Amino acid sequence: MVGSQAIVAFKNKCSLVVKTYNLSSYNSIVEGKLSFDVWELEAETNDDEKMIIYGSLKVPSSAEKVNQVWQVGPGVTNDHPRKHGFAKDNLSSFGELKLMNKMSSGASLLAPTPQVANNDKGDWWRVKDINVALWIFALLSVMCF
Repeated sequence: MVGSQAIVAFKNKCSLVVKTYNLSSYNSIVEGKLSFDVWELEAETNDDEKMIIYGSLKVPSSAEKVNQVWQVGPGVTNDHPRKHGFAKDNLSSFGELKLMNKMSSGASLLAPTPQVANNDKGDWWRVKDINVALWIFALLSVMCF
């Protein structure tokens, strides 16, 4: 959709590629760097021949939400995705991912107490780090010509 920054997968000479686009108009779909960092982008096809994009992106720590858009495109011409359809389903294919909930000023969040592992070796398990990764999944079905 125009105004979005996109991570797009498609087949290029029978291999999958993942590219990033700043979509400022439908007349000029040009590959470009996004306003946020993305890395380790790759794609694969599932049993239904739909493409799934995997990767990581850096979201500002102050971000409370991320808007997402998904589309299925009609194909690719000269390594550039063609514009998607404009049916109702296409125009309503967006959503909001809430990254954090606001808490009232008097509320506190308690961390869980680490528990003893229940195994034969008597090992103790402790929570050290919790890493949150945001994966973007997008689908774009394109035939390999």
